[in-house]
Amino acid sequence: MRVRAVLVGASAILLAWPLALYPAVLWILGRSRQSATSPANALPLPSMTVIVPTYNEISNIVPRLANIEACDYPAGLLSVIVVDSASADGTADAADRFAAERTDQRITVLREATRAGKAAATNYALTHCSTDLVLVTDAPTRFDPAALEHIARCFADPAVGAATGQFKIFEERTATQREEGLFWRIRNMLRRLEADVDSTPFLSGEFCCFRRELIDAIDRDSIADDMNAALQVRRKGFRAIVDTRARFTEPRSAEVDDLLVRKVSRAAGGVQELLRHRDMIFRRRYGTFGMLILPSDLLYYVPLRIPALAVLATALAPRVRRHAVPLGVMTVAALAVPSVRQRVGDAAYVALLNEWLFVRAWHTVISKQTEVLWTQEQRTTIPQAGWIADSATAPASNVRARR
Repeated sequence: MRVRAVLVGASAILLAWPLALYPAVLWILGRSRQSATSPANALPLPSMTVIVPTYNEISNIVPRLANIEACDYPAGLLSVIVVDSASADGTADAADRFAAERTDQRITVLREATRAGKAAATNYALTHCSTDLVLVTDAPTRFDPAALEHIARCFADPAVGAATGQFKIFEERTATQREEGLFWRIRNMLRRLEADVDSTPFLSGEFCCFRRELIDAIDRDSIADDMNAALQVRRKGFRAIVDTRARFTEPRSAEVDDLLVRKVSRAAGGVQELLRHRDMIFRRRYGTFGMLILPSDLLYYVPLRIPALAVLATALAPRVRRHAVPLGVMTVAALAVPSVRQRVGDAAYVALLNEWLFVRAWHTVISKQTEVLWTQEQRTTIPQAGWIADSATAPASNVRARR
């Protein structure tokens, strides 16, 4: 009986910790440790280089560069480096033509002789960077016009070493896109709370900004360059934070197979980086980040929730049977409401899909099948200008000064 009670208790905690207990603990710690302040807008903006690694992005590269050009950032402080990884579709030539037509924007186009992955392309660009800040992005990504200024203001706090913004799924028409949207709403919430308390290991490869002096290079075998940068920064004693006003978007494929390739790679990248930096876990020198945040994030990647749910279902079965009729009637009545039915279905889809992804991710990393050569989704719609209609009423930043 004692073993069974331990199993039931552990299963309940395993199910409740990621989405209920952990956010609640972070919220409490965040309220007690921080005071709400905004980044210093009076300070001069730092110089910044935006790095755009590309591979066969002929349809995206010109709109991507035009989107960066349209951002509200002083032209004299902003440089752009396009790193083309041996594209066969003329991506680098298109970037060269765009750069040649601009006299007020510094755009450098670098060409790799062979394709070696995003980390290698980013490192190549870093050797050509001399600015205070570096921001790595993707060709299909689009920034809100104020995103670069908001993210740069984060670094007025000398304790901040890396930052990202608020990611928004461009559209959520299909169940797969809705799952991705729900995933990012949860991810955005958790990493904001983590950043309030200490630091988050989850930046976004589509919008990953850091101090150049803190990152010599991304680990070449990394398939999660953003997480690699965040953990390098925290290892050196700086924070990785989130500014919700710096908003950006990227389309997601409506095709399940197309999107799942990306999601498995993303999950495997998370496992890879957590294992690479496992020496930071439960180390007091890294404060709350080492003692709470990293262990909780590692636990999230361990696919034990389905077994835990089975243990709880077995334990609760006798009580459920006694109330089977009223519970069944309430369930049927609730699912008869279309909005409830869709939400329940989406939540179940997310839970099952994530567990399967984590199994695939661990197998990929343990069997050393990680692939650094990134593949962009091909069945996507390019966002048009003005994708954020309510940018003027964007929520205030959650950037807070440490006491």
